[in-house]
Parts: sequence; structure tokens; C-alpha cells
Amino acid sequence: MKDFRFIVLLGFSWVGLASAHLIEDADYQAMKKKSSAQTGAAPKTAEPFLKFPDAVLVDWDEKYLYVGSDGLPDHPLMIGITAWQQQVPLPQSYYGGNAWPIPLHPIPSTNGMSAKTNFFRGAIAVAANGIPIFNPIKNDGRTDTYLAGELDQYGGHCGRADDYHYHVAPWHLAERLGPSLPLAYALDGYPIYGLSEPDGGSVARLDSFQGHTNGLGEYHYHASKSYPYINGGFHGEVSVQGGGVEPQPNATPVRQATAPLPGAKITGFEMSADKKKYQLEYVQNGKKGSVSYEILSGGNVQFSFKNPDGTTSESNGKTGRTGGGGNRPPPPDGKQRGEGPPMEGNGQPRKPWIENHLTEMDGNRDGKLSQEEMMEEVSKTFTGYDADRNGKISQSEANGPGVRSAMAGFVKQHFAEVDKDANGAISLEELKTLAMKMWEKYSWGEGSGSSQRPPPQN
Repeated sequence: MKDFRFIVLLGFSWVGLASAHLIEDADYQAMKKKSSAQTGAAPKTAEPFLKFPDAVLVDWDEKYLYVGSDGLPDHPLMIGITAWQQQVPLPQSYYGGNAWPIPLHPIPSTNGMSAKTNFFRGAIAVAANGIPIFNPIKNDGRTDTYLAGELDQYGGHCGRADDYHYHVAPWHLAERLGPSLPLAYALDGYPIYGLSEPDGGSVARLDSFQGHTNGLGEYHYHASKSYPYINGGFHGEVSVQGGGVEPQPNATPVRQATAPLPGAKITGFEMSADKKKYQLEYVQNGKKGSVSYEILSGGNVQFSFKNPDGTTSESNGKTGRTGGGGNRPPPPDGKQRGEGPPMEGNGQPRKPWIENHLTEMDGNRDGKLSQEEMMEEVSKTFTGYDADRNGKISQSEANGPGVRSAMAGFVKQHFAEVDKDANGAISLEELKTLAMKMWEKYSWGEGSGSSQRPPPQN
């Protein structure tokens, strides 16, 4: 693993979280008041979180421990990332009804579920400092975020809502916690310890979820320095919806998700003491770029971009929006895209692509498209067009007969758009990435009637 160390930052003053709470946030104030009113002893599950009183609020009832935080840990962020999607850290309101619920009485599952093939959306655990931990495999179902260079020196990065989270074990917390306390809790309610047992003994005989039962009959997980890094799935019962554990808190985006910036490496990050002003610095092809942003009154966020080619631009967003919003940085060609939804010739809003092709891909005819059904369509399309079976679709293969499928149009008519690395061929991963983006948007809309917003993303 990368060395976990603090970076000296100049210009802005880096502080702990004591002054960093969103004190104007009603959920924070309500949770603080309720937490202070607790008269009984805190449950055992609260012990690691109580080691971070300046960062975490805890409250509980007979079923759950509720863990509250603003989603920004007390260490430098983003430095060292070499695969960056241009997202930046913003505080979140994981308080009150949007706090992290940890079951106080976990129930062993009959079968359990592996994180190798599930839970690619949202968190699977919460670190002792109140920061969520996502599956180390990103939402394409195959990429190890650590090995891909997507994580900083502390094992974290930002998701599509500019929400910071870890993807590997938060080893830097071990110094404060010691071996007797877990580094984190999985969302099924079982603790996650480090490389040794709570009594200091050696770890042995772990199951496929990276856990085991001790002599007292208590189950727990162990983190590791290689995959799966954290709990490899869930020994306990969890409710699964849309590819993730539910319920869990939701991050609030202020702008639309941004695109990867090839060849960029993040070299610096600064944050003001009040967590209102930020600056991220990076290098791309030997030239420096930066993103400066400030949280203004009313939840507005102003972004200023200095690009490596010397150009500059600005955009703004607003906290509290559901489903994104705000403005992307101007595209590389400098042309602003039109606003508003695409329309059909009859003047009606155009239906999402999945809705138009649902009957073709809905294998079990239940009126919904599952992630598995989406991936089956991807596999069928890719296999049908990869005529020479070399693991990629060339331009000539895309223009060939291919196979009858719902996604054929993307291969034939949108070849350059799918070919993200512009190498003249479409890989299976590129086709999967496109499909997952469409499926995630579809799955969010399908659940829009509920009070829960979509979980934060990788």
C-alpha cells in the first residue's frame, strides 16, 4: 500500500474537524441535540467512533447506531491520484435522517453475498472517522480502484457527487484506535479489525468474506493490504436495492458528474479552516492545472478552472440539488452544449434509451431491467461484433454484420464516442462503462418515487 503520511500545505490552513461541521445545517443541529440527550451508556459498536469526537456524532436506538459526519476526514485529500475524473471534495450532510445506520444486533445471513459480484454502488462499510468505504471494485464490476491509480495516499477519492470516500482499509486510523478496536464497521453490523486479532493474536482461517468467528462465537472481519482490502462481502443480512445496500445515506451533488482527465496527476490540495475555500492542483503532460472553488452563502459553489493549456473558465452549482445539476466545465472544444432535455419530433421529451429498448433486454419479462440483464446485452453485442475474437471491436468489424441487439447502434453509429481512449477499437470495458452509465441513470429514475435519493457513486 502507499505510505500514509501527512502533507505540509501552504496558503490555506489545514485544521481538524472541530470547526468544520456544517453548523448551519439543521440535520447536524438536530442530531447533536439528540445525541447529547442520550443518558444511557453508548453501545459497544460506538467505541471506535467515539475516538473521533471532533469528526463524528453518534446516536442510537434499540436497533441501530447512527454515525454522523460531514464526509471530510482530518487528513489531506486527493494527493497522488493518477486516474482522476475531475471530481473534488465537498462537505456532505451525513446527519440526522441521513446518518449512517449500523445494526446493533447483526443477523447472520443464510448464504451471504460476495463483494466480488455485488455492491458496486454506494458504501459497504463506515470507517471509525465517519467516512464511508466503498467496494474496492468500482462500478464497472472489474476495476480495482487502488491498482488503477484512482486513490490518494489514504485510500480515498471523490465520487460523482463530489463526495469523498475510501475504497480500501483506513490504516492511518490504527494509531489512534489500537488493535483492540475495529477500523470500521460493515453495513451488516459486524466490525472490521486490522491485521491482528483484538487481543493482538495472529489472524487465521478467514472465510471468503475476509472474516471468521472467535472463541466467544462473535463474528468479525479483517482488513488486508491486498484485495479485498476490507470486508469481501457480507456475512450478515443486508437489504439490497439497485446494486447497493439500502438504506444508507445519500451524497448531495452540486453539479453534473465530470469526465476523466487522461494523464493528470493530483499534486496538491488545500482547504481553508472553515471548509469554505478549496484548491486542488494537478499536472498533465508536464503542465500545471488547478481547480479552485468556494462555498458561498445559500449553498452556492463557485468553481474556477485553470487548465494546463493556459485557458481558464468558471462554473457554479448549488448544494441540495437532487440528481445533479450545476454546470460542467466547458468542453475541450470550447463550445457550450444546449440546455434542456432532448425532444422528439412531436415536441415531447425523448424517452431514455433503456425505456425505448426495455422489451428487447428484459429477459425475465418483469417490466424492469436488472444490471445482470444490461450486462447480458453488452456481452451479446460485444461477442457478435468481435468477429476475430481478439477482445476488441475494430472499425471494420463495427461496420460489418455484427449481431441483432439493442446496443448495436452504439457500435455502428457512435463508434468514436464509445472508443473513449481513441485507439481505434472498442474494448469490452468501454462498452460496459457506457452501459453502466445508462443503467445507473435508469435505475435512479425507477426509484424516484421513494424518499431515498440514489446512493453516492464511485
